[in-house]
Order: sequence, then C-alpha cells, then structure tokens
Amino acid sequence: MDRLQALATKHNLVIIEDAAQAIGATFRGKKAGSFGFAGCFSFYPFKMLGAYGDGGALTTNDPEVARHVTHLRFNGEDRETGEYHCHGFTALLDNVQAAVLDVKLRHLPKWIEHRRHIAEVYRAGLSGVGDLALPHFEEGDKYHDVFQNYVVRSKRRDALRAFLKEEGVETLVSWPKPVWKHEALKLGDHKMPETEAFCREVISLPMSAETSDEDAHVTIETIKRFFAR
Repeated sequence: MDRLQALATKHNLVIIEDAAQAIGATFRGKKAGSFGFAGCFSFYPFKMLGAYGDGGALTTNDPEVARHVTHLRFNGEDRETGEYHCHGFTALLDNVQAAVLDVKLRHLPKWIEHRRHIAEVYRAGLSGVGDLALPHFEEGDKYHDVFQNYVVRSKRRDALRAFLKEEGVETLVSWPKPVWKHEALKLGDHKMPETEAFCREVISLPMSAETSDEDAHVTIETIKRFFAR
C-alpha cells in the first residue's frame, strides 16, 4: 500500500480498493478497505464472511461518496425526500442476508485466527518442499494476511493439481489465464510475463474455518509424496 499510495499521489489518482478477499487484513495497523477513496467487500458465500446468497459493502470516509452510493442502491432515490438524483440500481442487501452476516460477523475474528494457524501448519510442513513458493512475507508487524485462500506456486502446478485430485485433495485455480487471453473480450495482447507466470503456477490449497490440522497434514503429506516421485 505504501507504493500504491505514493504512485497515486504522484499522478493525482484515487485508490479504490478491491478488498473482497481481505476483510480483517491489516497493513501498518490499518484495515484493508480504509486506505483508499473507497473500499469494496464481497459477501458471496465463498468468501470468509459469506452471506446465504450474494451481498457486499462499500467503505469510505468521504460523506459525499457515502451519500451518492446510498442513492445508487435505491435506484438513485433519496429515500427521505423522494427526490431522484441519478440513475441507480436495485442493490439492497435483503434482511435475510443481513441477519446471516450479523451472526457470522461475531465469529469472524476467531475464524481469521484459525486460518492464520492453518497457514502456519502449511508453512512448517511445506517449507523447502520441491519448488513450492509459499505466501508468507517477512514484514513483521507491518503486514497481517487473513488467508481467504492459501495460494502456493509451482512450475509443476498442473501435474501437482492432478495428483492431489487423484488422492482426494481438492484444490482451486482462480485465474488459469490472464483476462486478455480470452479472445472473445478483444483486449489485445499484453506483455506481462509476471502475470502470465502467476496464472501458470498458482494453486490454492484447502483453507477454511473448518479446515483442521489433520486436513492440512493430509495435504502436506500428499504434496511431499508428489515431489518425492
């Protein structure tokens, strides 16, 4: 965030944070979603704080942005005056989703600590195994991840994933290729080798509030057997 904020200041840009997978994460003591002009969160069921269906939230310290977003979600209407100020959307979080989130929010700190614990189990078991690159950063108290996903990298990703599947270990590849590689989108070709390498190499290991130490150790031992071959 230091580098992003410096870049934004230099070029007179605003930062809008996509914090959908970072609820509860911190950098230098500040929470994700509090750095930029606005922050966006997703409550899709797959997320760490998931509703029963779709949902989301926006955070901002700017009263004018908050007012405008409130109008947008009511089709552009100011519900107090009945005046329409813009074209908007029907984007309301319904009461059922709010009730589910209200209960789950109370458990979120405990779930985050559990994910961090499982991440440490993975770190202890997978450090130095094969060519795996692990998602841990030595920045002391500057950076605290919440591990919505536990993403590792390997140049043998596809073979590793196939082996894990054969052994009954479910994994996830969120972005198998860069967005501009989808020809129907007609975005042109872009020379971004680091992004392309990420897409070839990343794989998410089992990680949730329900993942147990035993689950993690099964994954670890299976990965070790793959590289031992």
